[in-house]
Amino acid sequence: MARKKKSKMRKQRIIKGVLTVICLIILAIMWLFFKPAEDIGTPSGSSAQSSGLTDGSTNDSFVPEDGDDNVTPEGSAEIHFIDIGQGDSTLLVSGGKNVLIDTGERDSDNVLLNYLTEQNITVIEYFVITHFDSDHFGEAVEVLDTFDVVNLIIPDQVKTTKMYETFMDKAEEQAQSGDIIVMNANEMIGEQLNVGGMELTVLAPLRNDYSDSNDYSVSLMLRYGNKKALLTGDAEKEAEEDIVAEYGVSELDCDIFKLGHHGSRTSNSQALLDKATPTYVVACCGEGNKYGHPHSEVLERIEGLELYRTDTDGTIIFIIANDIISVQTEK
Repeated sequence: MARKKKSKMRKQRIIKGVLTVICLIILAIMWLFFKPAEDIGTPSGSSAQSSGLTDGSTNDSFVPEDGDDNVTPEGSAEIHFIDIGQGDSTLLVSGGKNVLIDTGERDSDNVLLNYLTEQNITVIEYFVITHFDSDHFGEAVEVLDTFDVVNLIIPDQVKTTKMYETFMDKAEEQAQSGDIIVMNANEMIGEQLNVGGMELTVLAPLRNDYSDSNDYSVSLMLRYGNKKALLTGDAEKEAEEDIVAEYGVSELDCDIFKLGHHGSRTSNSQALLDKATPTYVVACCGEGNKYGHPHSEVLERIEGLELYRTDTDGTIIFIIANDIISVQTEK
């Protein structure tokens, strides 16, 4: 009798065990089907890129991969074409990060330094000198002395001027003390720098044997969301030909184009404009400048496009937000 009772109890335990396993399987299936969407993982293309940050920090702002369409980042980006007279200086601002491209001529009135201070700039993540002509790096030493510059990008160009030597001594001094990282633009072709949600791609200079100083210009493509701006410094005919030969329409297509060499006829070729197809063009030039910039030939090539000029409009600020471009002018 006792043996039968034990056998019956054993059967009941087996049945309970089987039912428990079945219940666990059902619960597991239900969990898989009703699991919250956020636990599944990060959707493809929604993580921030940080590979271009040379200081090892990460960038929380989203920058779309090439080919990602209709992706609008939060926040905004600003492009300041600063009125510093006959010269170039461009400030890029987004996500609390700053990029300064060129400085204009030496200036006893400190127009550039005052402007940056008014914009509450204290740290410059990337300071780019497109080439070593005085109207592009005249205030470079003062920028290094006044602001906390993290990275300095310069072309592989050597000049014999006193201004160049003084600047290089200052840059070497700060590099040796660990204050800045000096980067050779010629070795960065195709590299993408992610700064505050902005993506900067180094396009040029493509050679280091140009005969014209202007052709050494560092050329950059700025992308924020689906909007792009092409900045070619003072690149002239030869450098532009190299750029047009190297890159396709998808790589040069832009919304904003800063006219090369202040709108000179020796730059801004029809071949480059045909690939860039900008909506807005900007001429950085001084009022009544002796060169006649921007030249009439260039104005004819860009007829029908929306033109802004620092000599007539003062400082020009392009704001990109929600994939919409708005423009503010000083005058």
